[in-house]
Amino acid sequence: MGSDANRLRRKWQDYSGFNAGKAEKAFYFAFTKVFENTEYVIRDKPNEFSKIYVNIELSDDELSQIYIPDKPITRHGVFS
Repeated sequence: MGSDANRLRRKWQDYSGFNAGKAEKAFYFAFTKVFENTEYVIRDKPNEFSKIYVNIELSDDELSQIYIPDKPITRHGVFS
């Protein structure tokens, strides 16, 4: 990758990370308001889903159609 392309890539990653953070805060704020005066609660940094896809059994056909890295994936989902 050339220097110019790499500079653009870093800029794209900065914007996407910033926008993702804003979207997460907006989501949390909206549900905090919706859940006011109800029995429901939302937490801003849940970690129960960090291994949500790690131990899923797949058929041989499914496995043959996906990329499997040499180093196993150990965490997925939302975590901090």
